[in-house]
Amino acid sequence: MRGRRSGNGHDSRAVELSGRLTTLLEQSRASQARLWVEMDSKPSTSSEPDGPSGSRTEAQWRSMLPPDRFQVLRKGATEPPFSGALLHNDSEGTYCCAGCGAVLFHSSDKFDSHSGWPSFTRPALAQAVAYSTDRSQGMVRTEITCASCGGHLGHVFDDGPPPTSQRYCINSLSLEFRPTGGADRSNSAS
Repeated sequence: MRGRRSGNGHDSRAVELSGRLTTLLEQSRASQARLWVEMDSKPSTSSEPDGPSGSRTEAQWRSMLPPDRFQVLRKGATEPPFSGALLHNDSEGTYCCAGCGAVLFHSSDKFDSHSGWPSFTRPALAQAVAYSTDRSQGMVRTEITCASCGGHLGHVFDDGPPPTSQRYCINSLSLEFRPTGGADRSNSAS
């Protein structure tokens, strides 16, 4: 059966748009390929800061995390922009996973992206985060999770400053801040 033609050029426009979409998807895949971390370098659960958090059940996570943190870390929710307790934190220290305590980012790599979420140019260690494709919200993005416990952190984009040109856009609720030379200070957003 032959397809119907509208007679007003919509068929050629659809082909043109399809070609553009294919090109954009190919460019996106190429940029994402640069971000993938070898899964073999993922830390084992036995070396995690707070024990084998990867083996916790949903009920255990729910009981140990405040509801807002549970929604972000375990369900992949996103806190509202400009609402995070760590957005404007400019103290020296380390940003750790609020789920398991793994070191994720250093303050020396934090910058103000004006996006509404804490942003970093790189993780503390390449193997500290894991990458996956996120096709939600009608777009393709690269989601990042804690490599130790699998907690959702945020997304990484190719629009950051030098030297990496990366913007690790992170939910404050996914993080706890530990100041350099001081006692642990948790993110007070929870």
